Amino acid sequence: MDFKIISNGYVAAKTYLLKDDYNFNLTTTSPEVELNRFNKAIKSASKDLEKSENTYFIIQKMLLTDPILSSEVNDLIKNKKLTAEAALKATIKKYKENLLNSNSKYLQERIYDLEDICQRLINKLINKENNYPTSPFILVCEELLPSILLEHQEYIKGIIAKKAGFMSHGAIMARSLEIPFITTNKEIPNDTTIIIDTRCNILELNPTANDIKRIEDLKQQQINFKVVEHKGMLLLANVFGNEQIQKVKNYGFDGIGLYRTEFIFMHNDRPLSYAEQLNIYTKAVKTLGEKTFCFRTFDIGDDKQIAYIKTHSKGFLNYVNNEDMFEDQIKALINANIYGKMKIMFPMIETKEEFNYLKSWVLTIKKELNNDKPLKIGMMLETKEALEHIYDFTESDFFSIGTNDLSMQLYHLNRDEVKTIPYKYIIDLKNKLKDVVTFCARTNKELSMCGELAALPEATKLFLDIGLKNFSVSPAAFKDLNDTIANYYKKF
Repeated sequence: MDFKIISNGYVAAKTYLLKDDYNFNLTTTSPEVELNRFNKAIKSASKDLEKSENTYFIIQKMLLTDPILSSEVNDLIKNKKLTAEAALKATIKKYKENLLNSNSKYLQERIYDLEDICQRLINKLINKENNYPTSPFILVCEELLPSILLEHQEYIKGIIAKKAGFMSHGAIMARSLEIPFITTNKEIPNDTTIIIDTRCNILELNPTANDIKRIEDLKQQQINFKVVEHKGMLLLANVFGNEQIQKVKNYGFDGIGLYRTEFIFMHNDRPLSYAEQLNIYTKAVKTLGEKTFCFRTFDIGDDKQIAYIKTHSKGFLNYVNNEDMFEDQIKALINANIYGKMKIMFPMIETKEEFNYLKSWVLTIKKELNNDKPLKIGMMLETKEALEHIYDFTESDFFSIGTNDLSMQLYHLNRDEVKTIPYKYIIDLKNKLKDVVTFCARTNKELSMCGELAALPEATKLFLDIGLKNFSVSPAAFKDLNDTIANYYKKF
């Protein structure tokens, strides 16, 4: 059956069809009544979010109480005599059109999050309540609103939507929660038992008892699996927030190979202060304990844009053009290095001059802070230029191969195509990485791989063949990586 995978996994459960159909008048003869309705809806929706400490809801409340949004809706009600619902829809539509005209795919996919705010207010205006199940279910919807997933994550075990962006907030959360999420145009009935199994490309309606048992057994294996012996190797985790770190510990990872710090900036409408970042990074380090912990400095540009940051493209110039932000982040990271196990990593490095400049900058800050804790400073190997000149990077303490951007540059793929990269390209990449493995072995530099290919079994086997030993994957991919390594070493 044709469907697009947003988040991997498998589940067997009954469906709950979320209906978004509602009708309302477009115009009014009583603008004052509509103004009052809209303001009450804003207050009620904001009150619902007051007690939540979740970052997404905090930002959503900020958007709900944004005076510009209220002002534009109020103007349409007063001047065009639109109803509150019609004025809100028109304003949100304008915002969405502005995002669609952006050159950034990341900003374009923020449309799904904007819809969340609109739907929350519409539900308040029409007094609509959805009676969600209080037992495990698969959510079927037009598009996933992040607030629904956050509010009902205890029971949502799978998601089927008509449309979704791979980098939308809901998609990112689904992957972090290990919830299988697909998009399809097929009509899915309500209250029907179905199976989603993305690893086998299965979407099955009314499955047999044996098929359901197969999924249940897979789930049990996921819970009970034991980490294989991997002496001389590191199995590391990719995370984008502190919420995932306890899961990293529970699963038995050797540490964190990639903490995507840009996501904590994306959740805010202003730069985070030194103190705020220190608090976040220190909590992260304390939660993981004395295991290796690699933080990537904020990776903004191209597919990830933030309004308050002056971006060039990904990489070196973003730090040079945002000196205060970079220094605040580095100071916070250095002072959060309480166990001396931290690594700081720069993304999208192209030349040794870029790397050496940033490393010197970090070491100067470290000296000014009188911090004597051990600290390793390395780089993502994810540009064609750096790959071709790997022997120049003698000052880097370690390397992490970023397969997503590297594959895009080498083979002219887009980000979604990296997930289904042709096998011939994987073979070619393996051959290109032999020199990297040799260089790191000769110079005693730690080398790991992160990105989509690190969790792809057929690719992992090839990289093991050339001597690559350390892999960093999302928590959801840990069992698959673990099983691949176990099966690989059975042949010896």
